[in-house]
Amino acid sequence: MFAQLERGAWLVSSRPLSTLELVQLMLVRFGAKDAAGLARLFATKVEWRASGLPFTHWGDGTRSRREVESFFLAFFDSLPPEAITVRRLVVDGDDAVMIGRARCRIGSSDRLVALDLVISVSTRDGQVRECWLIPDSLTAGLALGRAQLV
Repeated sequence: MFAQLERGAWLVSSRPLSTLELVQLMLVRFGAKDAAGLARLFATKVEWRASGLPFTHWGDGTRSRREVESFFLAFFDSLPPEAITVRRLVVDGDDAVMIGRARCRIGSSDRLVALDLVISVSTRDGQVRECWLIPDSLTAGLALGRAQLV
């Protein structure tokens, strides 16, 4: 289901979101730093893969909505997004892949970092069932002082 503001009133559709609509809404909520709203787009159990980020402490596997929300809260605390640029978005039925770049603030500082990322999702019935979030983890680690080049 989705809601749309029209003439000052919210209209609610009973049909599930399409894969394209779901990905667009994910990107809007990511840009708005809305971890709870993002989590609501996911199924109650989701196959999750987002390894390599310095602020995550759990690996790949089946995750709950609450864990997905926790991941995004940690992400937004460490690297709050200021803008996101979509370079490519490919949708094929229930699957979508987005290639882009997020311009993120480093913690609460004034410094910014450009973080390349790929997001791959599989959806069913208007919910994300599988999500691969593949960021440039080296750039994230360097920005947060948790990695160094030798």
